[in-house]
Parts: sequence; structure tokens; C-alpha cells
Amino acid sequence: MAATRTVQVAHLDSKVGYAISNDELDSAKPTCVMINSMNTTVSLYGPQMNSSKLTDAINVLAVEPLGHGATSCNTDHFTYWDTALVVLQAMTALGVEKAFALGTSQGGWIVARMALLAPERGSGPIRKALLGEMDLLYTNSGLRSRR
Repeated sequence: MAATRTVQVAHLDSKVGYAISNDELDSAKPTCVMINSMNTTVSLYGPQMNSSKLTDAINVLAVEPLGHGATSCNTDHFTYWDTALVVLQAMTALGVEKAFALGTSQGGWIVARMALLAPERGSGPIRKALLGEMDLLYTNSGLRSRR
């Protein structure tokens, strides 16, 4: 299910779909922005949104990338860089100046670009399954220990 809430941002005249845990941001808690994977929506993060153990400690802000769910823009051609800018602008519009950022699969590539574009806005990137099954192959091959 796509996000039911949207915010308008300037980059590419984008409308950004999002969901917030507990339906509001608590300024006393840190925020984790979560960017979903290809062909999914913010519903990917339903378990996190509904986990009181997690949401008692942090705000969860799930944002749909360009071309996914309720997020749209005025062009058919955009990049991960565009999505990173759109997410940063959505964060600003929602009053989130600094956040941890978690990206699943393609969301991880977007999170990496967010960190490059605005390092001062990040509390830390969390990339999850950037290469899908290749992550497991890479981990099990021992390549990480050879660095």
C-alpha cells in the first residue's frame, strides 16, 4: 500500500509520499528516515512502524522514492541523485533537520547520495541489502576479511 500522506517539494516539482510512526514526529526523539526498495512502498516498513519497542525510542519516517507509491514528479527521467535531493527537501518540509537514514536495496544507494549531498544532516547511514543476494555471496566469500 502506498503512502497516504504527501508533501510537496521544489526539486522536480515533486510530491513525496511518506509515513510517520505514531502519526507525528516527536522532537525529543531521534529520527530514522527509511527509503524502501524497488517496486515497494512505505508498507515495507510496516513492522517497524508498528513496533512500540522501536517507536518508543525513535521516530520512523518512511519515504517513497521517485516513481514509487505516492511519490511523483514532473518528469519521467530522474536519478538516485534526484531522489536523494527530494528526500532531503521532504525532511526539511517535515521539520527533520538531522536523521539516521536507512535504505533497503535501491534505498541504500539513495541514502549514500543523501550522505554525500548533505553530510551535516545525517546522524549515520544504514545501508541494507544493497546488492541483494550478492551481499551474501560477498560476505561468505571472505572478501571482507581481505581488505
